[in-house]
Amino acid sequence: MGILDKYLEKYGLTRYQLAKDSGISKTTWFNVNSRPLDRWTVKQVRALAACTGVASITALRGLEEIDRS
Repeated sequence: MGILDKYLEKYGLTRYQLAKDSGISKTTWFNVNSRPLDRWTVKQVRALAACTGVASITALRGLEEIDRS
């Protein structure tokens, strides 16, 4: 399970829901899920934050925590 899937699990969301709500394609989110966190774009982190209702910095900190574990 990738970083994105673990993060979304905490919010009860799927990549499909994220794609629908963010306007970023499912394929892009599939690819993001398999990338290391340092290769994510600011746009992707901001979209994820908006869809989970948190600030971008909060989302990034949550992703970093998952990445370290």
